[in-house]
Amino acid sequence: MSVAAQQKRWQPLLEQWVVISAATSDRPWSGALTAPVQDKKPSHDEACYLCPGVTRASGVTNPLYNKPWAFDNDFPSLSGAADMHQVDGEVIESDVLRRAESAGGVCRVMCWSEKHNVTLADLTDTQMAEVAALWKHEYETLSARKNINNVLIFENKGIETGVSNLHPHGQIYATDFVTDSATRMRRAQHNYRVEHDQRLLQAMIKRPEYQSELLVERGEHFVTIVPYAARFAFESWIVPTRHVTSVASMSNDELHELARMYQRQVRRYDSIFQRSCPNVTLLHNAPCDGDDTNSDWCFYLVMQPPLRDLNKVKYLAGFESGGGNIINPVLPEVAAEQMRRCDGQV
Repeated sequence: MSVAAQQKRWQPLLEQWVVISAATSDRPWSGALTAPVQDKKPSHDEACYLCPGVTRASGVTNPLYNKPWAFDNDFPSLSGAADMHQVDGEVIESDVLRRAESAGGVCRVMCWSEKHNVTLADLTDTQMAEVAALWKHEYETLSARKNINNVLIFENKGIETGVSNLHPHGQIYATDFVTDSATRMRRAQHNYRVEHDQRLLQAMIKRPEYQSELLVERGEHFVTIVPYAARFAFESWIVPTRHVTSVASMSNDELHELARMYQRQVRRYDSIFQRSCPNVTLLHNAPCDGDDTNSDWCFYLVMQPPLRDLNKVKYLAGFESGGGNIINPVLPEVAAEQMRRCDGQV
């Protein structure tokens, strides 16, 4: 495989260039290093606000739950106005130079397990199926609410992602607007379908590179791949082989396979990085604002570990923050090869 040391690759969903520059991995490094946290955690921590029976900072006591459980975030980033039948004072300032509106929506926390010392990698098949069922229930419930236009399910795992609590959990931001990334992805998928009479993601995974060097795992209903224009060094996607807009439109068999393939990918990362690997996971379900082009959206799950190798974090610094284009220091084909060497089993 011969690839130029530096090249830019088009990310078709976000409609932006990603710079692939494996040569940057060879730079001398005297910056910050990260290492695995070796502390052994208890299965129940009275100081953890997400453990069963613990009274949270808000004064609410958690139930003695023993399976995946969700609740409204005590310190939400959104106002909750999207739950109201009428939104009073929605427009705060209409002047284009200081425009402001209320930030309406719902923030939810999802605990994957009652045990404080596990991750998704440790759950049984039955427990993973319960996690997936919770995703589906939360998406269906929130997307049906008045004034909710977008539901983003995600997990920030590990101190490197800035997570505030290490208990195994994810979050949901259900917003009264469609996020910037979702707006781009919806437009890209609609335009591709109109121009090519095909669905973008299904057309993409049929290409030769996704049958070989960028393929990690093939299931009955999904494939795990490394995207050609990966924005993070070890980014991977789980993409359905048929067009489905959200977890709500999946069969039970599809939902269960998604959960199992996701767990195997979590385990692959743990194997590659020799630790419980930090990661940001995003479940990209279709917006729920009633737009006609939502039918062209295809669900996919994204995993973006912040590490570039065993002990270095990939920071988004000057060029990326200022220019808006990401530089990936690892060739996606090389990352996929490393993932294929791990079977994702316990």
